[in-house]
Amino acid sequence: MASLAWQREDGVFKRYPLGSMVTIGRLPDNTVVIDNPAVSSHHACVFLDGEAFVVEDLQSTNGTFVNSTRVVRETLHHGDVVLIGQHRLVFDERAGTEMTSREPESASQSETLYLNGQENPRLLAVVLNAEARANSAPGAAAPIGKLGILRVVAGRADQAEYVLTDHTSVIGRADWTLIRLKSALAPRVAVAITRNQVGYVATRLHGTMRINSQPMNGRHDLKEGDILDVGELTLAFSVKE
Repeated sequence: MASLAWQREDGVFKRYPLGSMVTIGRLPDNTVVIDNPAVSSHHACVFLDGEAFVVEDLQSTNGTFVNSTRVVRETLHHGDVVLIGQHRLVFDERAGTEMTSREPESASQSETLYLNGQENPRLLAVVLNAEARANSAPGAAAPIGKLGILRVVAGRADQAEYVLTDHTSVIGRADWTLIRLKSALAPRVAVAITRNQVGYVATRLHGTMRINSQPMNGRHDLKEGDILDVGELTLAFSVKE
């Protein structure tokens, strides 16, 4: 399985297997969390586009770099180095699913790395899912343990409703997305919806999106009753009891 590996001078410390999509940023609702002021809240994402993985900058403040070149969108090749702030993530398209020997035995897939820019790349702490920060986050839409649902209000879709069980659910034209847009003009990846400890966050990636009839750029904490217009679909967000 392909992976991103956070790499120190003495080797790999943490490996993140790549599914259809991962997000990278400072906030705890990202797959790869780097708590550093130089890293934007939602800095970049890596997703499967056909048979290749692509890194895309999410309008970050300090930019995303591949092999020292600033990029907006770039197809990744084996050994490419994605630079987020001062942190190196190495793309390995042939990696196995096991951790390398340099990783601590206590590390698990649910852990998040927190780094201090002044002492980078020294690891300061490993915390589980950023629970303390997530539980105190304002604007929480769905309590812990509740599942979000997107119900199709208008437009053509494969299902009448979709349960958001994954860490990241994607709306777009690509075959692997949870909610597929039917129009040939729709973006392959339009919106990413990430699930954290307290609710769901929608992030616009491509194309136009409206929430409650208002144009949306960036991210939005989803709340009960929100109406999302993505491409030709109108979706209503609710929380499953």
